Amino acid sequence: MSARPIILAEDNDTLRRMYADMLESAGFSVMKVADGEKAIGMLHKVSNPQLIILDVMMPRLDGIETCARIRKMQGLHPSPILFLSALDNPDTILECLQAGGDDYLVKSAPMTEILERVQFWSRRGSSDEGSERRKKAIRELQALSEECNGADAIQVVEEITAEQATVNELASFIGTHSAGFGEEEPTIFRFGYVVGLVHACVQQDMQNEGRFNRFLRNLIYKTNLVDRQEIDAMLDNYERIASQSQFQKGWMRGRDDAPKVGLGGFGEQPA
Repeated sequence: MSARPIILAEDNDTLRRMYADMLESAGFSVMKVADGEKAIGMLHKVSNPQLIILDVMMPRLDGIETCARIRKMQGLHPSPILFLSALDNPDTILECLQAGGDDYLVKSAPMTEILERVQFWSRRGSSDEGSERRKKAIRELQALSEECNGADAIQVVEEITAEQATVNELASFIGTHSAGFGEEEPTIFRFGYVVGLVHACVQQDMQNEGRFNRFLRNLIYKTNLVDRQEIDAMLDNYERIASQSQFQKGWMRGRDDAPKVGLGGFGEQPA
């Protein structure tokens, strides 16, 4: 049993019990509440919980406002805050990050993925590095939101929807083929594999770095091939990483596997 509890705020009784049972079976201590005000009240009993999980849509006080208030209360030693939501759109995610959230999970995600993210953040805790990554994600989401509010908003939304469908298809393919990777394969090889697969399968403007990074990050988040917390550092150092032999080997394997996906695209060499 974990020494420090997790605060779980979810207004749906069935989901609250389901998430709590999952976490408790994994060894966590869970304090369950049905709304944001009660979650804040718990902080008077446990000032530094291991983790806080907030549903976005709750009565009395929603998750976003709850998060903002908690951040003001916790000062220099904040607990990681994860959001759970049925919504999966850039504006909602942006609001959650701007309020001080560390991660965002969609309720339709597999329970194993939700548990994995809880386990990760319970080990890692909040940090200055996490704050910087949150700021970077906010900037990218703001740029995406501006795209969606422009004159070509309908076209942008259609493109994003099509991209998401492609992400889902590639993630499904990776999920069924990742068993072929041994534990000895380094992360940089796995990263190269995903990049090679994307370059070979996806018809999109790869000169648009922000779009490419968003697509790649979204795909990484849906797979367990590369830890999602490493993707920002890899993208920041992409030019250096792309020249390394392990990346090149992974890229070639991804390109060679691309015809099995059946999406069609192009197979250019990595920059």
